[in-house]
Amino acid sequence: MRFLFRAVPVLALCLNLCGCFFDHPLTGGPTKGVNTWLLGVWETTDDKGRTARAMVTPIDSDRYAVHLALPGKGSSEVKRYSFEMWPSRVGDTLFLTLRCLESAGDIPTGGHVFVQPQLIDQNSVRIHGLKLDSDPSASSFDLRKEVRRKLKELSLYEGAQSAVWYRVEEIYWSRDGGDPAFKPLRNPSPRQIRVIRPGEDSKQELDPELKKIRNPTN
Repeated sequence: MRFLFRAVPVLALCLNLCGCFFDHPLTGGPTKGVNTWLLGVWETTDDKGRTARAMVTPIDSDRYAVHLALPGKGSSEVKRYSFEMWPSRVGDTLFLTLRCLESAGDIPTGGHVFVQPQLIDQNSVRIHGLKLDSDPSASSFDLRKEVRRKLKELSLYEGAQSAVWYRVEEIYWSRDGGDPAFKPLRNPSPRQIRVIRPGEDSKQELDPELKKIRNPTN
């Protein structure tokens, strides 16, 4: 799988887009319900010290909304993207399908990318890219067929990028409806403490970029 958008290496790190975007999803719809463990505001930092942030909230009981903020070329530039994400099970392995809804221009709207989450602990997850050789126009059936074959060959992640994301804010969600409730981490690590500023006794203020990613339409 070859990444087609060489101009956005930070995006490649953040989403682990180790290949082209596909016209079709890995599965046509969710194969599992929302995992509330994945909800929250997350960040990852590349080897140049540039930080990307993502907010993951539930759309319904089996789909997520992902709002991504990436550093641009200038020190003050921020590139924003929105995705719909859902669980896609192939065999015994659970992947995530992301469909681009809004783009800063370097991702095709409607394109799909697939990743595999590896839970590390309560507030960190490693996101693995998949090394797929299928044509961008491959059907969902053919994509799953290749995934199954490469899982059997132990080559699905060979040469693919991965990145560790750290949760900096929790989101609590009730399946009864209502807006997700944002809460500061209960047991933040030193890394996570640095992006959460103490405010009033009963509140916590996020840094400005996290405020923006909470309200992606602003």
